[in-house]
Amino acid sequence: MSYDTTLSIKLPYALADIAAMIGRALDPDIGGDKSFARIVTGMDAKGRPIYGDTISTTTPCTSAFKAKCEYMLMNSDALHAAVAADYSKRWADLTPPTLAQCQAFCAGVIPEPVPLYQFVESAT
Repeated sequence: MSYDTTLSIKLPYALADIAAMIGRALDPDIGGDKSFARIVTGMDAKGRPIYGDTISTTTPCTSAFKAKCEYMLMNSDALHAAVAADYSKRWADLTPPTLAQCQAFCAGVIPEPVPLYQFVESAT
């Protein structure tokens, strides 16, 4: 499998538990439940991290996987179906996220800002 792109997802920290449940199912192996990390916004005077109120993940992937994920982020029913199917196959002893949790996840996605140069290039 050749990874040709990356997928990044940013969410409010309040959705960390749901993100872990969904991340578990979207990761093709193990460890997806630990994919999302709290974003460090700075350091205090003693050199300790200061955490913001968001979490994020970035992973290398194929263009096909990224397109599938982007579709599921806009369609919580599709996300729920995919996650529930994965849990039934690989994580049968765990409770998958509910449709309401998948809806909250999708609604919470914080879009990445579009770089200014894209606007400049498209204007010419």
